[in-house]
Amino acid sequence: MDEVAIWLVDSVLPQRVLVELHEHLDEDERARVAALPPERKAEFVAAHGVARVVAGQALGLAPRRVRWRFGPNGKPETDGVRVSLSRSGGLAVVARTATRAVGVDLQRVEPELDAARIAARFYPAAEARHVVDCPPGQRAARFTGLFARKEACVKAAGGRLFPGLRQSVSPGGSGGVVRRADGPYRVRDLSAPTGFAAAVALAGEDDYRVREHRWPEEWRDVEAG
Repeated sequence: MDEVAIWLVDSVLPQRVLVELHEHLDEDERARVAALPPERKAEFVAAHGVARVVAGQALGLAPRRVRWRFGPNGKPETDGVRVSLSRSGGLAVVARTATRAVGVDLQRVEPELDAARIAARFYPAAEARHVVDCPPGQRAARFTGLFARKEACVKAAGGRLFPGLRQSVSPGGSGGVVRRADGPYRVRDLSAPTGFAAAVALAGEDDYRVREHRWPEEWRDVEAG
């Protein structure tokens, strides 16, 4: 069975660790860091630095020697391993697997979001009903959980988010097979800190095992379901 490793990364890291991760970045990534407002720099460095660390571990390379190619919508690719990353609210997630296209997404839940109105406008009817079929205080979390699934599938496909909002991602449960025009993707919810939602998607219908880590040292296995 295929396996995908997930790392949850908190950007509140010792300064020496952030400096080391920054040193792993290439010139383009460092320029992007320099252009960010101060409050977002650590989040970017943590996400992109750890992505290089875990890709390098799989490839037997120093993180700085990982060479990314970017698809038309910015998806990073490199030979020999599949990687995806996402960042939100000072946290990041990085996914790594061997061969199947992968997408991962992390979203902070915004309690004041008008989830019912936005779902009615952009989500399929069954998903919009799912969002409103709960107490009002839970609607933002339901909306965000579905959004993370959609974004994970879009990232796995290397596509753009807006068309993907209309894609059904199986409301309820913890995920399933999503059928897009370019093929099926199996999406699964991930563990996430309170106030966040996260999901991962791999190309194809076959199930897979998820191994969840908290970077750099903790991990746990999640059986395929």
